[in-house]
Amino acid sequence: MKILHLISGGDTGGAKTHIYTLLKGLGERDGVSVSMACFRPGAFLDGAKALGIDARLVEQKNRFDMKALRHIADMIEEEGFDLVHCHGARANFNALYLRRRVDIPMVTTLHSDYLLDFKDNFIKDKIFTPLNRYALKRFPYYIAITERFKQMLIERGFPEDRIFVVYNGINMRKEEPHIAKDALLERYGLGAYGDRMLFVTAARLDIVKDHRSLLKAIALSKDELKGAHFLIAGEGADEAYLKSYVEEEGLEDLVSFLGQVDDPFSVYYASDVNVLTSVSESFPYALLEGAKAKIPFIATDVGGIREMAADAGFVFKPRDVERLSELLVYSLNHPDEMKKRGEALYQFVDEHFSQVAMAKSHEAIYKSILERSKHDRS
Repeated sequence: MKILHLISGGDTGGAKTHIYTLLKGLGERDGVSVSMACFRPGAFLDGAKALGIDARLVEQKNRFDMKALRHIADMIEEEGFDLVHCHGARANFNALYLRRRVDIPMVTTLHSDYLLDFKDNFIKDKIFTPLNRYALKRFPYYIAITERFKQMLIERGFPEDRIFVVYNGINMRKEEPHIAKDALLERYGLGAYGDRMLFVTAARLDIVKDHRSLLKAIALSKDELKGAHFLIAGEGADEAYLKSYVEEEGLEDLVSFLGQVDDPFSVYYASDVNVLTSVSESFPYALLEGAKAKIPFIATDVGGIREMAADAGFVFKPRDVERLSELLVYSLNHPDEMKKRGEALYQFVDEHFSQVAMAKSHEAIYKSILERSKHDRS
């Protein structure tokens, strides 16, 4: 099988990790040839090339640049690709044109709730959300990251028999570059907090990730949390509000904003508990990566997080500030239990959500789609 993945190329965080992990895993499968085309240059494309992925730039000057899409169509025909796998709104929209030019099956992965992807930008939300929804409705096949996402699609009128489910995977054997805890704290001028329990939140600072609930939970129990410190890694549109809230509530001794962190495992290995407060997620790599560093998590019960948690992680309802505050205090007061939970989480993720398992599942889906497409034509 020869598979072409299409993606915008501006992806960061979990989406970037997913693509890298999937393509590396697929590249190790016998009989599978995989390539990727990005529509914009940048760190995402460069990082893929550095990993040895066949990653190509087909630069699209804007979302309606048909010259780039004609180049993709020619590439598909000339190199004999069997299937196109799309990721993200731009690739989904571009697939509308490509399906008129090339007669091969296409599938798209829903990494998130497409109705919430642009909520942090009013203009983009009004323009790109309807375009993405229109494009998605016209896909022949879908991959959902969790069973919840599959049910969400079915409830919105997507055909059940065209939706596959594959949970994200992570390479648990790869050594991740990171610096020592003392060095990390020194980097950010936080050496004074080395003896405290460190909680980490690694997510872009926008409304969907709901850092506001985290800060409210900290403020609610700030006296009980004096032995803790919260590291918030990421950038985003909600940053100014969040920093203002920390100042207004007098949380400077409890919360530090790290900005964009290029070596996230340095933060995970230095921390004791992983926290994610998103109102919408699929199967977040922020928690998988924390599991690899053997730290337990406290996270909202959305997407596939409950399946990942097993008995090792804590889940709570989105925006339930009081319950989150209770869990933060409990974690601080039970360090030995949290350490055991981290060990258990590592073992559970290692057994169920590996890179190999994810690649194997995708290979089976590709074979199924190709067989069904062949049957549909006959």
